[in-house]
Amino acid sequence: MSLREPQFGAILFRASQTIGEQGVEAFQDLGIDLDARWLSIVLALNANGPMTSTQLSAHIGHSRQVIESRVKPGVAKGVFTARPDPEDARRTVYDLGEAARPVIDRAVATMAEFEQVYDALWQEIGVDLETGLLAMEAALARRSLIERLKDQRASSAAPRTGAAS
Repeated sequence: MSLREPQFGAILFRASQTIGEQGVEAFQDLGIDLDARWLSIVLALNANGPMTSTQLSAHIGHSRQVIESRVKPGVAKGVFTARPDPEDARRTVYDLGEAARPVIDRAVATMAEFEQVYDALWQEIGVDLETGLLAMEAALARRSLIERLKDQRASSAAPRTGAAS
């Protein structure tokens, strides 16, 4: 069996980079002045209301440290607000900044349009990539790549019975 060239991970990374770059270009072309690194946070807060960095982390799937490194500059720019959690002052609750609401509303509306673009793209390529990637993510959470590799090696090394002599 020959190796795939390039490897799956490289292809996935390249596709992700392309989506990110083209998303930034689209926002620039449309005059939406919002840092693309804040978009998942903006969408989460818009859909769910105020959240802590831990809640955002669980919702988006990035580490709490990544969330905080992204949200804090957004607080400084007024895109997000930060206040102590009334239930635990050690935690900070983040929300959308009212002054940034016009650009946030445009970004959210544009992302809704992108959902239709993605649906058309899935039809064009003949694969619902989002559903496939979510299924892959769930399967890898159930059984890691290394477990799968070990199982494959074990089944390849197992003696075959019933072979004709």
